[in-house]
Amino acid sequence: MSQSQQPAATGPLTVRPISMDQLEQAVIARGGSFMQTPAWARTKPDWRQSPLGWFSATGEGELVGAGLVLSRNLPRLTRSFAYLPDGPALPWETVADDPGVWIDPLVAWARADGAFALRLGFPVVSRTWEPDIVKKQISQGGLMSFTGLPPTLDNPVARSLEAWLDREAWRPIGWDNTSAVGQPRYLCVIDLLERSTDDALMGMNQQWRRNIRKAARAGVQVRSVAGAGLDAFYDLYAETAARDHFFPRAKSYFAEMITAFGSGDNEQVGGAIYEAHVDGDVLASGLMVRVGGTFSYLYGGSTSRNRDARASNALQWQAIQDAIEAGCHSYDLRGFNTSLGATSPLIGLLLFKLGAGADVVELVGEREIVLNRFWHLAFEKAMAVRVAINNRRTGAHAAPAADG
Repeated sequence: MSQSQQPAATGPLTVRPISMDQLEQAVIARGGSFMQTPAWARTKPDWRQSPLGWFSATGEGELVGAGLVLSRNLPRLTRSFAYLPDGPALPWETVADDPGVWIDPLVAWARADGAFALRLGFPVVSRTWEPDIVKKQISQGGLMSFTGLPPTLDNPVARSLEAWLDREAWRPIGWDNTSAVGQPRYLCVIDLLERSTDDALMGMNQQWRRNIRKAARAGVQVRSVAGAGLDAFYDLYAETAARDHFFPRAKSYFAEMITAFGSGDNEQVGGAIYEAHVDGDVLASGLMVRVGGTFSYLYGGSTSRNRDARASNALQWQAIQDAIEAGCHSYDLRGFNTSLGATSPLIGLLLFKLGAGADVVELVGEREIVLNRFWHLAFEKAMAVRVAINNRRTGAHAAPAADG
């Protein structure tokens, strides 16, 4: 059932627990994020998981939205930090008309659950930029003035929602970069709606199309290998981390993720490892997930061997074709740092995404409301110590990919 076919909310709303199956169905129907699914919950065993539903309080009490709350308690205390990454899955255009009707019941639930703070992502598109606009800014010295670029789209729904959030003291989190705690506010997304593979190919720049042809001549083949490709994937990911100076995640993290997204029986939710190889020699690998109409590239890596084979281009091109064949409306290449100077080692990754035909999409992003100032201050101090330690270990570079 499409989002337009979902029951409309009427009257006041209530928020109460639902089953994981109900959560999954609602997230798919509403076009929600992979980070709001039961599969994502299975990758977070250290967090308490609460699937919640929004119900119309009139009529038959229909389920009109859903979200996954991840909660983490302070040590030896019942006070907790509550988090809905990239969520919840709601009819956001309707929400923006009267946000309090939708958000206040969630806040009330969080208070009753012992939360000292509530953070959630507002996955509403705020502005978009076509790739040529961003590439021109990069060529003129970097992205330091990125947010001043004239957008291709400026969404009034986002302005209405942001105005309410500001009035209600929901503070922004991690707006300026993807290395901050939380999810990226800026994404690179290829629009696949009503587009054929020929359309997607023509949306790429000339260099990308040339590299795809070079990969074919070099004999690069791409295969989907699920969990069997974990070892090769991690070797390439770790090599890329060393080359681009970011701190890699543990191998066990990816093992949990591929198991979680590969273990369900719903064809609308899945995950796989893609490998690009020449005669069995794996040159590039990527971890992909699909939820409903969105196909996402989460993590990847490549080797310095045989770079002229352009295996990374071939891998992404095959995944894009698979997304189109599956009926997906978007291919999400995830986020980037908006303060990249022209000489940053990560600028090449952004140009790679833009060359594939991705628009830059700005979301309303993550906001947080403080429910108990004392415990929130204690939490912030602990987090500041953790971030400082991580920055010393990584040289202030975080892995350019999803987090949660």
